[in-house]
Amino acid sequence: MNIEKTPLGYEINANGISYFFGGKESQLDNLKKAYPGFDFVRVKQTHSDIVVESKDASLDYQVNADGLITTAKGLALCVITADCVPALFFHPQTGTIAGVHAGWRGVANRILINTIHQMVNRGISPQEIEVVIGPHIQKDSFECGNDIRDQILASLPEISSEEKEMFYTAISSDKSLVDLNLIVKSQLESQGISLEKVFTLHLDTVKDEFFHSHRRDKEKAGRQISFVVRTP
Repeated sequence: MNIEKTPLGYEINANGISYFFGGKESQLDNLKKAYPGFDFVRVKQTHSDIVVESKDASLDYQVNADGLITTAKGLALCVITADCVPALFFHPQTGTIAGVHAGWRGVANRILINTIHQMVNRGISPQEIEVVIGPHIQKDSFECGNDIRDQILASLPEISSEEKEMFYTAISSDKSLVDLNLIVKSQLESQGISLEKVFTLHLDTVKDEFFHSHRRDKEKAGRQISFVVRTP
């Protein structure tokens, strides 16, 4: 994929589709000025497994959910993050797109798996789905308690205790470094998505000052907006 870095974020354009992963300057007013041809729609993110359909921008910030899905052209499905995983889906054959916010709680709640189920329920074959995973907290920065680690690992279908060890590195008796990126890819693969169709921007929001990071900046952290849109 051809990636272009702009003052607002990272842009990827393909035939009929645009993916955008925002940095600190990717606030809604700036995005509307930079992309005047798009309508933007957001949800009130709650770290849930809820995916809703949006046919236009009338639902903007009106419903609690962590995933948006549409076939409408020019409707930019927004994902708001500050270390969480922004995952953008596209099915070329039907033009179906989805934008998903997946923090560790969302990953544990299988928001990504539920998004795939929503697409499959529309008659879409998972083998045809493309996914782009944006900048988020990487393994070296994601230290957490083993209780949180185990909640996340429980989202992985039918793997052994030995297999789970590939997704984290223990750093003490009660803390680990957890690889959210690898866990997300494993969830996608478990649902039939080919890893050949999963593209990842390996950028750590904690270490890269281009991005907002809640882990780095605590209560002073802002949020960045990413989106996926079918281009008219």
